[in-house]
Amino acid sequence: MKITRSRLVPVCGLVIGALALTGCGAGHGPAETVHKVGATAGGPMRTGGTLHFGQSQGITQLDPNTIASSSQTQLQTLLWDGLTTYAPDMSVRPDLATSWTHSDDYRHWTFRLRTGVRFDNGKPFTATDAVKNIERVLDPKTAAQAAVKISMIDTVRAVDPATLAVDLKTPNPQLPNGLVDVKMTDVDHIADVNRTANGTGPYKLARFVPNQSVTVVRNDRYWGPRPKFDRIEIQRYADATAAQSAFLSGELDVLTELTPDTASYLAVGTTLLGAPQPAGVAVWELDTRSKPFDNPKARLALSYAADRAAMNQAAYAGKAVLNDTDQPVNPQSPYYASDLPHHAYDLVKAKKLFAEAGVKPGTTLTFWTTAGANLEWTTMGQILQSDLKKIGINLQIRSNEVATWAAKAYPKGKRYPGLIYPNFLSFPPPPADYAISWYSNEGTCECNWTAPDTYERAAGAVSRGAGTDRARGFTDAQRVLNANVPIVTLANTSPLSVAQTNVRGVWVQSEGTLHLERAGFAAGSRS
Repeated sequence: MKITRSRLVPVCGLVIGALALTGCGAGHGPAETVHKVGATAGGPMRTGGTLHFGQSQGITQLDPNTIASSSQTQLQTLLWDGLTTYAPDMSVRPDLATSWTHSDDYRHWTFRLRTGVRFDNGKPFTATDAVKNIERVLDPKTAAQAAVKISMIDTVRAVDPATLAVDLKTPNPQLPNGLVDVKMTDVDHIADVNRTANGTGPYKLARFVPNQSVTVVRNDRYWGPRPKFDRIEIQRYADATAAQSAFLSGELDVLTELTPDTASYLAVGTTLLGAPQPAGVAVWELDTRSKPFDNPKARLALSYAADRAAMNQAAYAGKAVLNDTDQPVNPQSPYYASDLPHHAYDLVKAKKLFAEAGVKPGTTLTFWTTAGANLEWTTMGQILQSDLKKIGINLQIRSNEVATWAAKAYPKGKRYPGLIYPNFLSFPPPPADYAISWYSNEGTCECNWTAPDTYERAAGAVSRGAGTDRARGFTDAQRVLNANVPIVTLANTSPLSVAQTNVRGVWVQSEGTLHLERAGFAAGSRS
């Protein structure tokens, strides 16, 4: 349901290279080194073998442009390509577009496309397909999360089979970033996507059992470097414990969706995978158009009722970066507005604000979480449940299958009164503007917040500006979010995965996408 990033206090998070993953409490005492976090090792890789990939959430559908769960993200770069893509350093590089140019005012763009690329069914990929995909993503009926990333597009047209022209409503130097997550599908046959996938990526679909498993095999006519694996088998396990046992026994080569408290022992003798620039944020989304959270005081009360330090210790083993300012930019980021008021844990303030919002003792709220996955959400819900009870408010925790959980609030526009909706948001870090535009009137926030004019102006400055103007826009937008609390932010974090030591070439994007498309087994190793 998708991510993103200074404050001079002790913080901790996920880092890469020569640094280590560290744990810290509420900012007191020495940090404890656990394990290095980064990508799998480089070096020679052999061709062949089957990669076994495990997770505790199921994949319910395959359309890459209507993705609604993080469990699907590893498929995004296996089966499909975008016009652009991210490199491990989060710079934008060519994918199906080989190059691009823009006018001086960033309103008119021209993309040159690769020739000779074909979909799995043999159909040539052309600029007309790019037009259809962009227009489909922008169509409100599609409910594409990537729509907000390219909402500045006015018109798009095929100049010739290998040339795409894009005109923007407003200037935006970040268009190539926004296009990364618009995957090129065969729109004419999109109804068959769960059966064929029919992409242009390095792998192609062999078998899909919704909510259970996905098998992909090497695409021998892929336009890029020849993929290393013969097959990749993605298997859903009944719960996190079963998945961890399968990894420890050697049944799995890669396991994703780790909770930080399990990462320490699973990473012994293996490789702990994390983003080099973690940009995720754990949040509670609220329906700002339904009682009681249509009242900003009720939203602020919930923020004050969140014991983030306790939740960080219990749910993230002290490894998350606490964020009690109710906006998504990481306190470690140079774009963070360091003068924001902090909504630190204070049950007295929470009780007072709840009362002013008409939430009286005896009121029952609902915490809507997932079953068998995202266990950290349930842990945080249990802490909140205990604390709300101290001020006379009841909290019932409801665990659901991922599809049921998602359907409650996604896509935006649904009403869910009295419900707290835990989520993990995956935004690319600033200076990309998605973390800010997600809340805007054209965004995809399931909180149903109608952004005030001041926010829209700030979001516009972020998307159109450069240098100090852009930085000022980020600051102004954070201030509006901090004052209105459309969602409650808890901590900035990043998904963790673990890989066996013979796996090479896997890396994690800052918003959590795990890249397997260039991975393989180490030369001389056995799968």
